[in-house]
Amino acid sequence: MYIFMLLLIANKSIAQTAMTVPSVDKETYELYLAKDWNKLIKTGKKALKNGIDFYYLNYRLGIACYEKQNYIQAVKYFKKIHKTNPNDDTLNEYLYYSYLFAGHYDQARNLGYYFTDKMKTRLGIRTVNPFFSSAELAFKIDFIDDYSYNNQLNQDVEQQINQKQTWYGFGLEHLAGAKTTIMGAYSKVNTESFNYDINPDLPDEYIGNVVQNQYYISLKQYLGSGFSTALGLHLLSSTFSSPTVTSQQGPRGMRSSNLYFYEGKSFVAAANISKSFSIFNTTLETSIANLNNKTQVQPSLSLRIYPFGNAKFYSDTKGIYISENDNGTKTNYSAIKQSFAFKIKKYSYISSSVTFGELVNYTDFNASLVNNNVDILKLQFNNYLNIGFNNGLFNLYANFQYSIKENTYKVNDIEKSIEYNSQSILFGAKWYF
Repeated sequence: MYIFMLLLIANKSIAQTAMTVPSVDKETYELYLAKDWNKLIKTGKKALKNGIDFYYLNYRLGIACYEKQNYIQAVKYFKKIHKTNPNDDTLNEYLYYSYLFAGHYDQARNLGYYFTDKMKTRLGIRTVNPFFSSAELAFKIDFIDDYSYNNQLNQDVEQQINQKQTWYGFGLEHLAGAKTTIMGAYSKVNTESFNYDINPDLPDEYIGNVVQNQYYISLKQYLGSGFSTALGLHLLSSTFSSPTVTSQQGPRGMRSSNLYFYEGKSFVAAANISKSFSIFNTTLETSIANLNNKTQVQPSLSLRIYPFGNAKFYSDTKGIYISENDNGTKTNYSAIKQSFAFKIKKYSYISSSVTFGELVNYTDFNASLVNNNVDILKLQFNNYLNIGFNNGLFNLYANFQYSIKENTYKVNDIEKSIEYNSQSILFGAKWYF
């Protein structure tokens, strides 16, 4: 046994001694010329493990991972040597595209910003950003099931039923320097509802209309080392009215007017910080809002994983928690949102998501999306398709959304609830300038 152990140690020592910088340099160079990427990666990793580390070894490992489309690993090796030789154009190009194809867009933009004008022109990077770097236009149509209470016994019913809803919006984006992105958007929502009411000042049944103008602005900053942060502010100005005409005796005779008309304002403020590392991207986000005359605090945490080291496929898991305060009465909601995305062509992809749990008065995407519907969301599916044209500078997209919601109402002052289905189709276009 003693002799056997000595032989093992001797063999291991000989193997380690045999792997020298000149031998590794020669072998990896030959593997590079032969484009044997798998063996090059295996040999290179073994050399690094044994303490052999030099410039061209990392260079060849980066190229091998790049050719294997494991761009996240390629970034690891290219970044390591970029610090010692930041003016190598070939290295810069490899690192730029590795960032880009790994889904690390902020890092790619920050690196490419400092390229020479000649290199930017060759890679198709704009030397001067226009004031508006992109513009987006979208509209949405909703289809809602009839979930109104069938009042056949002439009971006292209080219920609000959303019947029709349309949404449209547009946004503009500005790239400021290498690290800052400013985005502004405007959208408008029109909602028509049918109402049962027992208020003596109101009819038993009437139509209600809500017109909501929404204004959104966000500021995103790349902090370096894979860190980014963003602030968002969403302002909502709503008009509540009813087309029902009522008549009232006045000093000059009968006077007609709408049933009611009033205005309301609300806001959502959000902030997040995200970090990209290895095949992961994690985002911590929080928001505060006063939707529907209640106060909401909504923290969330998401983890995105690129299992193949590139942006061709990723999964994203997001946990959402809402604490809502209604004049001292607190209610908590929580949900999980699971998403998957697949690239189907160079500038086209499809993504699907499912949200399950309970959410009400919730926000998403750094408060750019606000759902201030009083009904509780129980389950939601989204299927999103983006088709890119003209090297990705013009994009058409569509999103089909299916939701199960819960409506709460009262019959003879007894609270009841009913689940109903809601579908929507969103169409949009985005231009990059």
